[in-house]
Amino acid sequence: MIKIFPCDVSWIDTLTDIAIESYRQNYTYLWSDGGEAYMARVYDKAALLADLTKPDVNYFFVYADDELIGYIKIKQKPHPDRPRQRGLEISKLYLLKQSTGKGAGKIIMAFIIDWAKQQHCAVMWLMVMDSSPAKAFYERYGFTETAAFRLDYPNLIDEYRTILTMIAEI
Repeated sequence: MIKIFPCDVSWIDTLTDIAIESYRQNYTYLWSDGGEAYMARVYDKAALLADLTKPDVNYFFVYADDELIGYIKIKQKPHPDRPRQRGLEISKLYLLKQSTGKGAGKIIMAFIIDWAKQQHCAVMWLMVMDSSPAKAFYERYGFTETAAFRLDYPNLIDEYRTILTMIAEI
C-alpha cells in the first residue's frame, strides 16, 4: 500500500539519504563524474534545510507498506508563460529503481493533482530530462512539452544536456 507523508526539517537526514539514493539509481548516467558534484551541491543538508523552510515548497515521503521508496518536492508557483495563474511545479518525483513500474506513480500523481486542486492551482508544470523514461510517464497524465533547452552544467555528458518543460491543465 502506497502512503504519502509530509516531510519537515526534523526529517532532514532521511530526506538527504533518499534524495541521494534515488538520484544515484536513476540519473548518474547523465554525468561524466556519476553526478557526484551535482549531488554534493543540490543535496547538501544546508541547501535542503533552507528549501524545507520556504513557505511555497513542500516535500513528501513516499512509502510502500513501511518502506521508504521515494520523495516528492512540489512548489507553488506559476508557470513562466502563465504568470497570472496559480501553478504547481513538480520539482522532484524520485523513486528508488526497484519501486518503479509497480503502480506507485499512479497514486503519487493522483495525490499531486488532488493537492494542486486543494491549493486552487490551474496548471501543473515540470522539467524532465529528454532522455528520462519519466517523460513518457508524464505524457500519460496529460503533460505536453512547451520548451526544450540545453543545460550548461559541468560534467554533464553532451548527449544528455536537453531538458524539457512540460505543462498540464488541472
